[in-house]
Amino acid sequence: MIAGCRGNDRSELIYCRPPLRSRCGLRMRVVIIGSGASWPDSERASPSQVIIVDEKPLLFDCGPGTGLNLMKAGIDPARINQIFLTHLHIDHSVEFPSIVFVGYLVGRKEKVQVYGPPGTIDFCKLLFEDVYPSAPEIVRRMREGGWNVEPTEVTKGVVCDSGSYRVLSTPVEHGIPGVAYRVETGEGAVVISGDTRPCASLIELSRSADLLIHECSFSDDMAEVARITNHSTASEVGEVAERAGVKKVVLTHLFPQWKGREKEMVESVRSKFGGEVIPSRDLLEITV
Repeated sequence: MIAGCRGNDRSELIYCRPPLRSRCGLRMRVVIIGSGASWPDSERASPSQVIIVDEKPLLFDCGPGTGLNLMKAGIDPARINQIFLTHLHIDHSVEFPSIVFVGYLVGRKEKVQVYGPPGTIDFCKLLFEDVYPSAPEIVRRMREGGWNVEPTEVTKGVVCDSGSYRVLSTPVEHGIPGVAYRVETGEGAVVISGDTRPCASLIELSRSADLLIHECSFSDDMAEVARITNHSTASEVGEVAERAGVKKVVLTHLFPQWKGREKEMVESVRSKFGGEVIPSRDLLEITV
């Protein structure tokens, strides 16, 4: 049986957070696992990224290709016991059950904590009780301690706090329940937008972050398509980054239509944003 917790709406904690322990040399390493979107792409897996804090990998989204690229990046699925879903569209979540399952098969012993927007608890119950009920049973037969998956639904507030790092969330605008995440240490902050229209909540969450990983689905000449599909254009990403005062932005969730137009994409963002702009690629690594 899947147990879960619904809600973290503690908005005041975003402004009244206790300081994190600052440890000299405790840097965050960001690995873009999948830089593509929902369309098939021979060069890009679908959305996923890992933030490694003190050698602990935090996995954000699990689109098609996540498992293969985790292995290419040298990240053992057995070490992943915190998974953060921005929303439940297929291109961000379809490999989630596989990552949970294979992690246990190759030696994970800890509970898997899964965080996501409203609907995440039912999503986990459907997957592991109705669609893939054999997965927990296989793990229980093979591994002492067995299967332990705990989903938590989040909206706005503190998601988790280890003392050395903290994760926060806020709702974003994508037509279905979705959240952006902010990971903080005593040394810096990284924000992951998920899929979204430009919105005040994301700007608030991103305030003064060292790095903003933002979807950049469409060019400016496709602004109406971006509006209809609840995505962002390149210049809109620049506006969000500038208003939030972030240091640098990484552009991800790139459709194949951007191929060969990366310079145009970067220039569109730079027309609104004065910081560093980095077009993502699979297995790109950035240290914060």
